[in-house]
Amino acid sequence: MKRFVNWRIPVLTACVLALGVWSGYLMNFYEADIFWLIAVVPVTAIIFIFSIIFKKYKLLALTLLFAVFFTSGLINSYFRLENYRVCGISANLVYDVEGIVEEKGQTDYGEYIIVSSAKVNGNEVQEKPLSGKIRVYLAEVYDDFVDVGYKVKFKGKLKFNDIYPYGELNYYAEDNIKYTCSPYGEISATYRFSLFGSIRSSIRKTLYDNLDYDTASVCYGMLLGDTQGIDDEALASFRYGGIAHIFAVSGLHIGIIYGIFSFICKKLRLNKYFSAFLRVFAIVFYSGVCGFTLSSIRAVIMCTILILTGLLHVKADGLNNLSFAVILILLATPLSLFSIGFQLSVCAVGGILILSNGIKRTLSKIKTPKSISKTVGTTFGAQAGTLPVMMANFGYVSGVGLILNLVLIPLISVLFMAIFAGTVISLIIPQIAGTVVQLTALPLEAVLSFLIVADFEKSIITGFGAGLFVPLYFIAILAFSDKVNLQAVSRGVIASCGLAVLTVCVLLYTYTPVNAYKISIGASNYGGSVLIKSSRGNVLIMTEEASITQIVNSLSDDYASNLDGVIILGGNECLQAYNSRLKCDGIYVCELNTPVQPYQNATVHYEKVFLLCGIEFNYESGYCVTAEMDGIKMCVCASENIPVENCDLLVSYYENYDEETKSVQCLAKNTVYFNLRNCGYNVYDCGKITFFTDSGELKMKQTPLRYRTF
Repeated sequence: MKRFVNWRIPVLTACVLALGVWSGYLMNFYEADIFWLIAVVPVTAIIFIFSIIFKKYKLLALTLLFAVFFTSGLINSYFRLENYRVCGISANLVYDVEGIVEEKGQTDYGEYIIVSSAKVNGNEVQEKPLSGKIRVYLAEVYDDFVDVGYKVKFKGKLKFNDIYPYGELNYYAEDNIKYTCSPYGEISATYRFSLFGSIRSSIRKTLYDNLDYDTASVCYGMLLGDTQGIDDEALASFRYGGIAHIFAVSGLHIGIIYGIFSFICKKLRLNKYFSAFLRVFAIVFYSGVCGFTLSSIRAVIMCTILILTGLLHVKADGLNNLSFAVILILLATPLSLFSIGFQLSVCAVGGILILSNGIKRTLSKIKTPKSISKTVGTTFGAQAGTLPVMMANFGYVSGVGLILNLVLIPLISVLFMAIFAGTVISLIIPQIAGTVVQLTALPLEAVLSFLIVADFEKSIITGFGAGLFVPLYFIAILAFSDKVNLQAVSRGVIASCGLAVLTVCVLLYTYTPVNAYKISIGASNYGGSVLIKSSRGNVLIMTEEASITQIVNSLSDDYASNLDGVIILGGNECLQAYNSRLKCDGIYVCELNTPVQPYQNATVHYEKVFLLCGIEFNYESGYCVTAEMDGIKMCVCASENIPVENCDLLVSYYENYDEETKSVQCLAKNTVYFNLRNCGYNVYDCGKITFFTDSGELKMKQTPLRYRTF
């Protein structure tokens, strides 16, 4: 009798390690004492005693193995996060800073560098090393004057990065970037040789000197995984088309380099050991040039294991290889678990390994050519594996991703090889760089033009939510995998039950009782938003500089992607509401602000007082609106002056305090601020805050432990 599933120890170990890392994060997030780790001891002891009594020595060994890896992951992640909380400088002081440039890239306003091995010298310290890295923003004038590997010196105020802004882990923490700053005055740079840095600089110079800026940025992103210089519209076009993974140096890139050198070694008939060394060296070297990104390291580890198993004549197992890569990465850098790039890379490979064989076998039964069935299986597996990560982090998934990956990825793989070869030749023979680079990049320009003109933004799919969708989705994935031994009927039943449960839960989550309202308040670095959800519809109030990505993710979590109206506090930036991924019937703008022309068939309203979804809205000013909901009055304000005397709920960007009168401007029963304030609740410290109305009363959702008031 076949087992239900063939358990793989490396897979289980990787899962246990990831669970430990996640547990350490939760303990740090909720500021729990590390003492609670002792809870692992009695659980392990019970299993240990059971194993001894019943002579289950395999269970005993696994228990000890899993306990060690769980504890290692928890302690490692907890103390990495604790270390990130420690600030080594004082605010508002100018320091002399020196360090080594580890990375360089483009921003919308110039360039940035990442400085490591940094030391500061100021009024209060003498040559004090910093425990974290610094992200330094530069003007474009520095160009090649400051590059990777250089030793730099400058003066500046260092801003300490909070670890949990807006209730989420700061993505800078993954790379231990603890400070940001802009240099005061001049910055001095001393050349220091850096092998990988010099190669990156040469590649960048070759591409940007011989191609137009946009094409050079895309080529540079494809070769090295750096998307900082790519135009937002172009990058969005790749994302909406579901093929942005070509900029993540992972299996596709490493596989091509591996294939190129395997072909060369085969043609030269090299010794198998030297051939193995050369292939491993090539992919490690390429990963180093790309900055040793997590996705490239994962691919390098898997390729290396594949080479070693070939030398040792051991049967390779894809899931075990992936698990070994995950274990090594999480042991070295536990916070990588929270990196979107790492999640996408692991889930893409996992989806391929779990689903592709079944798809290929199914297609082979209908006489599909082997090459096509393999391509379809690989593409569908990768798309299926990354779908929940895309939904959770971006709030959408491409509706045409599968088709474009089937059609364009083979073409882009050929283009990558051509651009790679052309760039290498240009570095060796600079005299012909202009001709070679332009010829190899010409087809890519056509692909880029096609993606922008095609406007795949209209094909994106939103509204699945994130929390409950993820586990049910993976249950369905496993039900159709060949890694689980089930009859066809059983697979169908499991998938149907999962779909039914998900449908019921979505309906329950989406349903709002009659005469009741759910108010969700979110924010980002540049603005905030308020979602009012009721049985009559969904209304979004947003400041003019709010983050569209944050809003889309929040709407997806609340199953409220279809809006009945968007109310803008401000006017000059209203076009972003049209250009965004917000689906709404009407845009509401205060008549006092700058008028905008109708765009993309959206209806623009300029009424001061209007009724929307049964709620009476009133623009008190161009940056302040009130909402009357069955006797409950809410005020949302994005200006320093709050023109409302009292309300039940005040949501404000600026502090509710008048310096002249030394008193509050608005008498509010509940106050929430979009950003960090030393009074009331604030989204910066708490994350998204939710209120409910019940029989004419306003109630806050149960406050998590991490929320704090002043």
